[in-house]
Amino acid sequence: MRSKHAVRYYLVITALLLFFYFSNDFGLIDIQKSALILAVGIDREDTEFIVTTQIAVPQSSAQGKEAGAVQLESRGGTVADALNQINVKTGWYPKLVFCKLIVLGEETVKHNVFDALDFFLRDEYMSDSCLVAACEGTAKAILDTATPIDPISSVAAGKVLSAHAEKVGTVAPSTLREFSIGYFSAARSGSLPVLKPEKLQESSDGSAQNGAGGESQAPQSGENKNGESQSGGKDKSAFSPSRSDEPRAAEALPAAVSGSEKSGRAQPQAEEKVFSAGETMLFYDGVAVGKLTPEETFAYCIVVNKLRLAAYTTESDGVPYTLNIKNNTSSVRFAVDKNAAAMLDIRVNAVAGIENVSFAQTVPELSDTNPVPEEVFADAENSLKEQILSVFEKSRLSGCDLFGVTERLRKFKTRYYPAYREDILDRLRLTVSVSFEGIR
Repeated sequence: MRSKHAVRYYLVITALLLFFYFSNDFGLIDIQKSALILAVGIDREDTEFIVTTQIAVPQSSAQGKEAGAVQLESRGGTVADALNQINVKTGWYPKLVFCKLIVLGEETVKHNVFDALDFFLRDEYMSDSCLVAACEGTAKAILDTATPIDPISSVAAGKVLSAHAEKVGTVAPSTLREFSIGYFSAARSGSLPVLKPEKLQESSDGSAQNGAGGESQAPQSGENKNGESQSGGKDKSAFSPSRSDEPRAAEALPAAVSGSEKSGRAQPQAEEKVFSAGETMLFYDGVAVGKLTPEETFAYCIVVNKLRLAAYTTESDGVPYTLNIKNNTSSVRFAVDKNAAAMLDIRVNAVAGIENVSFAQTVPELSDTNPVPEEVFADAENSLKEQILSVFEKSRLSGCDLFGVTERLRKFKTRYYPAYREDILDRLRLTVSVSFEGIR
């Protein structure tokens, strides 16, 4: 009996030793030889891709420092070509297993963005749950942003695009998988949140202030948040760093690509900002064709998502009311009637109470059991209905089938698909109903 247990024990030990000895053959990642990419920003200049990557730089606990990131910029005719420059210049093999964010710059979204995303869809290490976002200006500027939320800008951006933000309707995030499904469907449509850096606060004269001391910060071009100079700038070389937060990361790079971490000269700090993603960019056939406002984004979210504890502000008799939507149920139904008329029926039912009202109330009016005035709910229903109609109208005018009508037509009304597929949005009859009820 003991001999059997001993044999099993030695077999397990032998298997473990063999596993670790041949670990590289099993596809495990050697962090000493790999560039662990946290985020990728993609810009375009004519036919050339400009790829900005944030690469994790682990620190030992003995150093007493948090893990940081070094930011590198590379160029190439394809995204793969640009990323391969990381290996050429540093000896690191770029790995996307930890990549959580892809940012598409303004020039990138003017072309078919899947020219850039094709690489990520093919990469064996890439997770299809990676967030994808658009931006105004350059993706490099987004990743360059110094923010007090997190030392690594992509992590701070990821918090803005979180599942919580989606549940409260402030942003309509999209993963690589979701965006790709829309593109490869019959609708050829999709949407991405628009990342924007915003000032922490404004002074009375319009100048920027930081969040701690309120003193005006005058950032200088080419400086990072630690007050150190950046070498990226307008450098047109095939490979150049844009920002370095960790001295050890800079030291690990060749002298040609390291920043000025060792200069020791005190520099003014760069202005810190926070991210917002309330606007939503519409895409058709991989190209940006329109944009939703934050209010329209909320209306879209309440139709396609189940919101919880979302705040919705409306006016009734000139008085602003903020309603706290505890939960909502919605349905989007597509049908073709006996007269061959295509119809889309959108219904939203929300349970809400008053979260805030901008006038003095009596004690009974402040009670949780006090019902919301009917006229407040009526005004909220009308306002939200108008915003949903506005979302559909922007979708129709841009050609972006945001509610997936074309795919519904192909799947469920196949015989009408050949005749309706080209102009289904123009021929569609839309009905929208919104209903608010009080918390019981």
